[in-house]
Formats: sequence, C-alpha cells, structure tokens
Amino acid sequence: MSSDILFVSNGSGKAIFLTGRDVLVKSFCSLSDTCSSRDSCRSCSLINAAKNHLTGTKSESNVKELDGELSAGIGEYKIGRNVLLKGMGLGSCIGVILSDVSTGICGIAHVLLPGASEKGETKYAETAIEKMFEDMVKMGARKSRITAKFAGGAQVFKHMNLDMLKIGDRNAISVEETLVKKNIPILAKDVGGDVGRNVIFNPADGSMIVKYTTKGDVLWL
Repeated sequence: MSSDILFVSNGSGKAIFLTGRDVLVKSFCSLSDTCSSRDSCRSCSLINAAKNHLTGTKSESNVKELDGELSAGIGEYKIGRNVLLKGMGLGSCIGVILSDVSTGICGIAHVLLPGASEKGETKYAETAIEKMFEDMVKMGARKSRITAKFAGGAQVFKHMNLDMLKIGDRNAISVEETLVKKNIPILAKDVGGDVGRNVIFNPADGSMIVKYTTKGDVLWL
C-alpha cells in the first residue's frame, strides 16, 4: 500500500493532500473558504498537480512529499524532519510549534498547564518548550534559526469567571513568556476565544493550519 503526504502550491493557493493507494483521501486547502466545494473539490489546479504526481503522468515541480506525520497527545511533544505535525482537540491546551525551515526539523508540544515542572513533566509549558528545543538542536536544528508558532488556549467553560480557572489564558501567557525568555521569534499565534482547535504544521513552507472544531473555520498562519 502506497501512502504519501503531498504539499502543493502555486500562484493561486496551497494545499496538503493525504493519500492512500495513490488516491487523494483528505485535503487541507488554503482556498477552502472561497471554494464552493470547500475541502471536497474534485478538480482544480492544486488537485490536478497532486494527481499527476501520484500517477507519474507529469512531473510537477510545485509538489513536495513529506516523510510521514506525527501527532502529540496531551502532555507530549514530538519532533521530526520533514514531517507533518498535528495537535488535535486543543481546548484550553496550547499547540506549540518550533521549526527550523532550513533543516526541515520541527516539533510540536501539546501543552496542558502553565509554568514549569520540577519533575520534568512535559505537560507544563516551560518544561515542554525547553525540552523540545534541546532535542531539536541535538537532531541538527540551528538555535538561531528556530522560530515558533502556537494556537489554542480557549476558554471552553464559559461559566468559569475566576482568573485562576482561566487555564487557557494562563497557558497562552506562559507559552509566550517562555518563548520570549529563550529568544525564540514568534511568527504567528491564534489564542483565546471559546472554541476548540486542531493544529497542523507543514514543514515544507512553515505554515500552521488552525481548524476550529465547531465553526469549521480554517486559518493558514
């Protein structure tokens, strides 16, 4: 069974295609908000380029293959090279992405709580970011080229008004403070609100895709 993850871009937009048995299975497209077919479109220049690549009927220079995917569960971080990264079901949690686009090395942390852990638990923002950063450098990422993007931190339980219970806000603040302290440039963020998110990172161009779990809105950052 052949399974590939393709990134396709052209002057009109860009898309990630998940494939199986040389068939397009699922897509994430930057044009989904303006396309009448949204993510179920069967024919456009992006889809045609992906199909041509899969069938080998035409060489497409604007198609790149990714080397698989990694998903970080709650309190985990995952790192890899040239892989699609996922952080799913983010409510008050934050999906923190670090990447060095020059080497293709990237990582995602699924942060549950603010602050640091004396026991090294990576569910805490500061601990997760520091450990992920160190492991990326060991893999070959260059410290000076590592940048960050993050999303999440929703207030999913609207009736909780006490500041100490607003974990989403506290997570977002803790993540940003840690990144600033480590001099890691923040290129994009999408935090707050009252709707959960799924986050996907594409190392081919450094884009973070944020999909809202109930509204269905999609952001490419």
